Amino acid sequence: MGKRAVVIGGDAAGMSAAAQMRRAAPQLEVVVFEKSAHVSYAACGMPYYIAGDIASHEDLLALKPDEVVQRGIDARCQHEVCEIRPGARAVVGRTRDGRSFSEHYDYLVLATGGAARRPPWASKGLDGVCTLRTLEDGIALRAFIEQRRPRHAVVVGTGFIGLEMVEAFARCGLDVTLIGRSQHLLGQFDRAFAAPVFDALNHCGVSLHLGAEVRAIEGVDGRVTGVVSDAGRHAADLVLVATGLRPSGELARAAGLSVGTSGAIAVDERMQTDRPGIWAAGDCIEVKHIVSGEKVFAPLALTANRTGRIAGDQIGAHAVGRASHQRFRGTAGTAITKVFDYALAHTGLSLAEATRAGFDAVEFERTSRSRAGYYPGSKPLKVRIVVERRTRRLLGAQMLGEEGVVGRIDALATALFARMSVDDVHHLDLAYAPPFGPVYDAIIDVCGRAALEL
Repeated sequence: MGKRAVVIGGDAAGMSAAAQMRRAAPQLEVVVFEKSAHVSYAACGMPYYIAGDIASHEDLLALKPDEVVQRGIDARCQHEVCEIRPGARAVVGRTRDGRSFSEHYDYLVLATGGAARRPPWASKGLDGVCTLRTLEDGIALRAFIEQRRPRHAVVVGTGFIGLEMVEAFARCGLDVTLIGRSQHLLGQFDRAFAAPVFDALNHCGVSLHLGAEVRAIEGVDGRVTGVVSDAGRHAADLVLVATGLRPSGELARAAGLSVGTSGAIAVDERMQTDRPGIWAAGDCIEVKHIVSGEKVFAPLALTANRTGRIAGDQIGAHAVGRASHQRFRGTAGTAITKVFDYALAHTGLSLAEATRAGFDAVEFERTSRSRAGYYPGSKPLKVRIVVERRTRRLLGAQMLGEEGVVGRIDALATALFARMSVDDVHHLDLAYAPPFGPVYDAIIDVCGRAALEL
């Protein structure tokens, strides 16, 4: 009888693991259990689908159902695993229509992802109060807007989903209110640094209330009508709760697997848990931060896909009796988002994070240009870096601009992985032509200033 691998969770990490197992060990039977109705979809594209940039939710499917079958993966949607029995090497669960099932495994991958945090005030069950985590959530939210024609949307949370959905709702013609407990956008961008984005939000009619706590939610006849915060009452017939993500580690804890301080599953660089035959990947695990060396919960798309592939290769290699050399080297937390005409990006540690991690750190900031100043279309480009005083090592960066952000933040992320100093970055031989940047590129400029002042 052949070996069987079971994957719990069929999105980025789970399907990456399944696909890699099939590549590495074609004879291995691979079964994927997914509690929702879809596998392998681009969750990061949902705000743009809701805004109307993407015509159909099917365009977000990385693998269509027939492609999953062609790859030899037995993907079973609307199957929720409720228990793992490591001793028996079995999982048990139920389907959406209430039927129970049980499956034996030789190898198991937990790719249970993360779940949207719902504050106590959001649990009243009112129609029009939603989160955005699964593709089903995205489909339901777009249908709600198209069919119910809401007028007033309140977004609670200033993270990536919150900011992206503010723009999506505004483009759908809704009056939008954004409420956040933090005074910063994305947890790092303060008003002084991100002034152009704050101005853009105001210009587009977004009512912004930062440093405000939501106290209650109101409804009539089972439908939401308003949100009450420290800043007052806000009319709402649509409320998006975007207050963060928590790792879905309940199955792991119940099965006796170790979890980290964040509640995410503890794994090594091979994605192996502390129980034989069980790996984990994606938004349910803790990974090493490349700068601080600490274990962190970093729910990012590339990390999910990459850790899933590593877990799959480890299992596939074991199944055919070879060694896998794939390891996860760490994350810098590099991320970027679009808010109206602006891109906001960060990598590594903020000053506050660096201080908490024990670094004697200092911050430097410069405003440069996306192109040569005299070239048509040149835009301001703001860069802030965090540096360790003694070693002059680059620890992190933030960037804001209308163009030219993504390539430069990726260059700084590369510098973090190489443990480069600001002197090293300042002396990089970067490409130059007026349509693409000034002679002294923005990242050379800010690192050069830091090198002079340290």
